[in-house]
Amino acid sequence: MQEILSSAAFATILSLSFGPVAFIIFRQSITHGLRSAVPGASGAAVADAVFAAVTFTGLKTVEGVWLANSHLLTWLAIAYIFYLGAMTFKRHSSPKQVKSAAGFIPVFLLTLTSPFTIVAISSYAIASGITLEGYGLYWCLIGFLAGSFLGQMVYAVGGGLIKKHLPDPPNLSVFNRVSGGLLMGFSVYQGARILVG
Repeated sequence: MQEILSSAAFATILSLSFGPVAFIIFRQSITHGLRSAVPGASGAAVADAVFAAVTFTGLKTVEGVWLANSHLLTWLAIAYIFYLGAMTFKRHSSPKQVKSAAGFIPVFLLTLTSPFTIVAISSYAIASGITLEGYGLYWCLIGFLAGSFLGQMVYAVGGGLIKKHLPDPPNLSVFNRVSGGLLMGFSVYQGARILVG
């Protein structure tokens, strides 16, 4: 039971760090409501659990592939975030638009392009010194899945609460431009940081 509590606490804290995935879920919830943000939150949580499974089962080859290609994966993530920001920026204000950008698969894949996550989970595994044998591994993975989902849902619930105070139907033109600009700005900042560093 200690494994599930420890891994859930770590995964919750890790997923609460505000980044593009959290912002996408937050924006989705404000735009279309809490229920529409649940698939994206689930996608991020499952991706974190996949990283945890790779780390805890000792699949060093798979982990090595992620880390060896971290530069490429980071640029793919930056390009996708910029594209998503550009598409969001030029959207019209209709709340009935396609919600595919914040669905399970896009958020799952975007989370998988984050080498930071697997490094963070690997560091947790080493620092905690937990021995994962038998059912301990499964409890730990359940903890990661639950903790990550809980952390992502904080942004989904927050966006849902904000949506309740908006006029119905809300005028989303300004919000689309602001959120699209923030996503593009985040991608440009990350790209510049890599080029300078």
